[in-house]
Amino acid sequence: MSDYFDRVEAQIVRNVEAGLPRGSRRPNVSGYLAIAAAAVVVIVVAGAFLLARGSSRTTPPAASHSVTVTFKATAIDSKAPVGALGPVVAILRERLGSVFPGVRVSRAGNEIVVTAPNAKADTRAGILALVSTRAYLAFYDWEANVIAPNGKTVASQLQTQDPTAIEISQGGGKGAPGQPGAGSMSLYEAVTLASKQPRSASANNSRITDQYWMFGAPGSAACVAAAKASGTVPTAGRHCLLNGPYDSRQAVVSGLPAGVSASDGQILVVPRGTVVLEAIAPNFGAPTPLADPSAEFFVLKDHVALYGSDITNPQLRTDPNTGSPDVTFAFSNRGKSEFQDVTANIAHRGDLVSSPGETLNQHFAVALDDRLITVPYIDFKQYPDGINGDQGADIAGSFTVASARDLATILRYGPLPVRLTATG
Repeated sequence: MSDYFDRVEAQIVRNVEAGLPRGSRRPNVSGYLAIAAAAVVVIVVAGAFLLARGSSRTTPPAASHSVTVTFKATAIDSKAPVGALGPVVAILRERLGSVFPGVRVSRAGNEIVVTAPNAKADTRAGILALVSTRAYLAFYDWEANVIAPNGKTVASQLQTQDPTAIEISQGGGKGAPGQPGAGSMSLYEAVTLASKQPRSASANNSRITDQYWMFGAPGSAACVAAAKASGTVPTAGRHCLLNGPYDSRQAVVSGLPAGVSASDGQILVVPRGTVVLEAIAPNFGAPTPLADPSAEFFVLKDHVALYGSDITNPQLRTDPNTGSPDVTFAFSNRGKSEFQDVTANIAHRGDLVSSPGETLNQHFAVALDDRLITVPYIDFKQYPDGINGDQGADIAGSFTVASARDLATILRYGPLPVRLTATG
């Protein structure tokens, strides 16, 4: 029976490599959109993509050992069954294989077991980083979807020169669009704003459920207990994250820190149709944890323009101009059309809100899971009717060969269809 499943998983991998369709579901450092003469789009992402690796060894360690990490699989929608784990095993073998030679990935009931031989000091951390990334990639029209603190979209306030809308759209002295300080908010402020938005179910939502968060009041015993459990100290005057996000009230009140009960916190519900995204991090390989008081966020209407499933054939490549590694990909037929449409809408809006003395180029945002990667602009003067997607795109930046290969692999095999949580 085991051999049968292995053959099925091998076939899944071959199908993906052959470019067969895969399911679509949802994806830090400043980015800009540079258009080459051949209309190739380059999304610049500074910083390493995945957890930095230790230096390579020229000789084996004196006493090698293996590291085993067990993950529990749960459904993305808590009301749905987990489903078959064969595709999950196949995806993880591909993700982990190039980083940890000889890695073994197997299943046991609703658990996935990962074993890496010849482990180093950072092997467990590396496995956790690769496996915990669900890798849901999403592209948004930035100004049309990002919501200012007054609850209105930025795009709706640009012609009136609202200063907060201008800062979120164009950036400011503290950062470029999408970065911390460029109109971003604390987690509690962002989730509060998002919770006040109307529920809006549509086919282009990245999340099909409501989202539950639980916070403790500033100076509360709950925040003190949560900080103690995480080995930190509570921040004066700030709400603390006690648990979340989850897709049900039951889930968010389960697994609270020791000494915290359901009555000790405030539950906020973000309805379907709105997302909270963490601002672009200075180092994408080491994003700020959600609960960290220094983390900053944006609230967006959840209308995805392109998904990770709209790109094809992501590959590691060496940039011929810089000699640096990057990732190049093409668009599917649908992706080409959608990319042309969304960039045309963005360019037309840029022309509309600009004036002879002020150019307000508009942007699209790229997010991986719940974190912004980059918010590049469209030059409406050079591309007044958008950009043709026939030439595909490059994701370029401060990659190593290994991190660029990891990104290409993750994009090639698509997002995990389940949520994996380390249990041992």
